[in-house]
Formats: sequence, structure tokens, C-alpha cells
Amino acid sequence: MEQRFVPSLMGMDLMNVQQQIEQLNEHADMYHLDIIDWHFAKNMFISPVFIEQLRPLTKAVLDTHLMVEGLPLDIIKASIDAGSDIISLHAEDIQRNVFKYIGMIKDAGKKFGVVLNPSVPLDIMRYYIDQVDLITFMGVTPGFPKQSLIPCVLDKIRDAHVLREQKGYQFKTMIDGGSHKGTMKQVNATGVDHIIMGSTCLFSMDRDLHKAWSIMEENFNMWVR
Repeated sequence: MEQRFVPSLMGMDLMNVQQQIEQLNEHADMYHLDIIDWHFAKNMFISPVFIEQLRPLTKAVLDTHLMVEGLPLDIIKASIDAGSDIISLHAEDIQRNVFKYIGMIKDAGKKFGVVLNPSVPLDIMRYYIDQVDLITFMGVTPGFPKQSLIPCVLDKIRDAHVLREQKGYQFKTMIDGGSHKGTMKQVNATGVDHIIMGSTCLFSMDRDLHKAWSIMEENFNMWVR
């Protein structure tokens, strides 16, 4: 299966959002957006207001990854109302109210995503995996810069694909973090459906994102040989 690259908008130049989105729209059909509250992870990035302003600029699928302590229902609703297409929630944070979250997201006509930190097993979703549309595998621990890819994550991706084939599940898989020159061959070998690309592999390549995208694709093809 040919992987699709998904830009993480955390890597973009926020002073030139419209220009960069207009350029990326010619290449990407999905964007990854992180809502981070500084408590879940020691970082802070965007709010549903940003998504609301982004929505008219693109027809691409918007995958909103919520890293918000306590995961209140109103932040999920605000993200849905802002125009998100997929709401992705961390597995360890949703166990108590998971079916409430699923119902809220699906009833709004949106897709339900689950995010697995490196130490969280695939089996945590055993009672609701049939309702999952996207599984995002964190390749690193959220909130800490300059980390190496954690190898066990690649095994989990392979296990998810085996399970999908055996049970006929419809979820897609995505990896977030740790994908770069030194690891891309290993990441590619898992057959993961989507690879999130941020500052390292995309936005730092060139200010012109048409050129940056071409460089990213050329690098990917070279790295996975």
C-alpha cells in the first residue's frame, strides 16, 4: 500500500497560514492538528478557534488530536463544531467514558480516532476497536523534543494490520513522531497507511511548500530504498 503523507500543522509558519495552506492543498488531502493545553504535555498549540478559521481554506480531512487534561466533553464538541472530520483521543484517557465519546463523535457524523502512546498496548481497545476509524501510533512520548523512535511502536503497527486483516476491521493506521531519515525505511516497512510529516521532513525543506513537498517525496523514496 502506498503511504499518504499527512502534514502536522504544528510545523507550519503561523504567520503565513493561508499562504501555506493554499500551497499544501495541492498536495495533501489530510491535515493533522494538535490541540495541546500545556498540562497533558509541556507544550501548547492552537484551539478550536484556529480550526474554525482553517476550515474554509481547505477541503482536506482535518484530523484533530486532543491532548487536553481531563478531556472535557465541551472541548470535543467545540472541535466538532469547528469543522474537524476526525476526533482523535488518547486511549488511556477515554476508558471510563469511551462509549459516550464514541456516540458523541459518531452522532455528529465525524470519525473516531484513537491515539496510542508507545507504552499503551493495542489490546486496550478490544471492546470498541470495531468502531475505530483511525489509530494513531505515537512514535515518541508526547511533549519531549528530540526523541528517537521507540522500536516497539513498529511492532504494534504490524500487529494492528494483522488484526485488521483477520477481523475485517476498517480502521486506518498512522504514525506520529520519530519518522525521519534514519528511521523511514523501518517505518515504511510496517505498511502504515499514513505518515505524519512536520518540521524535520517537510516544513524545513523550503519556504515554498511546493518545493518542500517535492523534496520530502524525493527524500522518502531515497530513504526507503
